[in-house]
Amino acid sequence: MSDQSAATALLSELDFDAIWVETPEALAAACAELEGADWLALDTEFIRESTFFPIPALVQLMAARDGELPGADGKTPRIFLIDPTVVPASDALKRLLGPEGPLKLLHACGEDMEVFLRWAGVAPAPLIDTQIAEGLTGGEASMGYQRLVERVAGITVPKEETRSNWLKRPLSQAQCDYAALDVLFLPQVWAQQREALNQLGRMAWLEEDCSAPGSSGGATPDPEYWKRHRSLWKLSPHGLAAWQSLCEWREAQIRLRDVPRSRLLADAQLFAICERLPVNRFELAKVEGLHPPQIKRIGDSVLEILKDVAMIDDSQLPRVPPSPLAPEWKARMKRLKREVNAVAEAQDLKPEILGKRRDMEALVIADYEGEPLPLPGGWRGALLAERLAKAFQPE
Repeated sequence: MSDQSAATALLSELDFDAIWVETPEALAAACAELEGADWLALDTEFIRESTFFPIPALVQLMAARDGELPGADGKTPRIFLIDPTVVPASDALKRLLGPEGPLKLLHACGEDMEVFLRWAGVAPAPLIDTQIAEGLTGGEASMGYQRLVERVAGITVPKEETRSNWLKRPLSQAQCDYAALDVLFLPQVWAQQREALNQLGRMAWLEEDCSAPGSSGGATPDPEYWKRHRSLWKLSPHGLAAWQSLCEWREAQIRLRDVPRSRLLADAQLFAICERLPVNRFELAKVEGLHPPQIKRIGDSVLEILKDVAMIDDSQLPRVPPSPLAPEWKARMKRLKREVNAVAEAQDLKPEILGKRRDMEALVIADYEGEPLPLPGGWRGALLAERLAKAFQPE
């Protein structure tokens, strides 16, 4: 059966009303209906192909009551599809999205939070991210919505409209149906997850993990972004200083220009610059992967930053992180993984829920440099911090 016929077959079995909202009056009516909800199921559609910030294209909201799943009482669920390209977020909607509103249910909400902040100026709170909740029940760490609905409801949600043009108007019926289905099952998913988490005594864990999903919506440059590259150990000290400075410059520029990082300067291009450290346009043009239009647009800025880096005294240069190929690095990582895996097995959790590789690498680097270990806090710290600290002690 094709995706389209699968979608048609599924929709013929489901009963819901998708209500298009494109005027302030329609939004006011929607907010009045959503006001008495215990839970709000939320999702967004957006476009982000040629911009750094997401362009809001659609906002989906559905009300649910605790203990009453949508449709279970014989009433047809009503899902509001709000067009943010023509309707500004009202004060009533901002109140619903804010802390005084009902509990918000979203799945993998990182980019959705950016959309809400861009359009409404409000980050939904309090919220439950059902992807995080699934991991804390012992499920997969990053399970997608489609697989999660399959597990909970036994229904395969069609995904053929995922990459369609959400800014075109009017949206097709298939797009509207797809968007509505992305919130329809969230209350059922959450009801099952909540029961499991209460039985496991992990509701506080979930509240902690969902309490701060990102407050700036990407508007503020991330000062730690430069540390994410996996091959910084290959650079010289001056090359590493150049990488840090150029990353910080790029983070500011992409927000100012609203373009993706790769549109301004891709990581591979930036890394090649830091390996060669050119001092003029002639040398810059020899850097592999750089294009003449790029050099024309940003060459002077890049060379000015490199000039400043070249003036840094050796004593002030950052320390190059150790090679992950070194036996000492591998031994430290092995000990950390052993501790994480042991706790994960005891708690019936996937290891990546407890400790990401990046977090373990940060611990190893801090140990190499004689700095305080960035041990986990919160519920993870209660389970792991002492064991991780002991992993660095001589055996």
